[in-house]
Amino acid sequence: MKHLTSIHPKNSLDSVESFRCEKARFEKGRALPNFGFIKTQKPCLEASYKVAYRIAKEKKPHTIGETLAIPCALEMTELVCGTKYRKKLEAVPLSNDTINSRITDISNNILEQVMEELKASLFPFRIKLDESTDVSQCAKILAYVRYMHADAIKEEFLFC
Repeated sequence: MKHLTSIHPKNSLDSVESFRCEKARFEKGRALPNFGFIKTQKPCLEASYKVAYRIAKEKKPHTIGETLAIPCALEMTELVCGTKYRKKLEAVPLSNDTINSRITDISNNILEQVMEELKASLFPFRIKLDESTDVSQCAKILAYVRYMHADAIKEEFLFC
């Protein structure tokens, strides 16, 4: 509300309905996509998560998505399939911040899954702590959990 009264004082007395009408007008006129406000398509979103997962798994810098992965994929697609499909691939979000956000989402999801498995386990679980030092002589503590799930013993990394 403060933003509305200080930046747009002429609109501060407008009703919510007037803003909804304005939004509908923008969407109908396709003005929002022209200003860069577009929804990510589901295949592009899924591709972004899959690339982020691979980047995290390979322990590569998050910038590799926009500096290496997408340029290579665009060139390969254009050479093999043509420019029509290159344009579709350009919609895959792989910026540094996006990859970081995707990796955070993936890691939070994995943690939630492990926590749900721990809660569902009928047997007690064990937590293992391991202390080590890295090359700069900085101490690290690693936490693992070992538990029974689906007739198998699982060991998962919790945090560092």
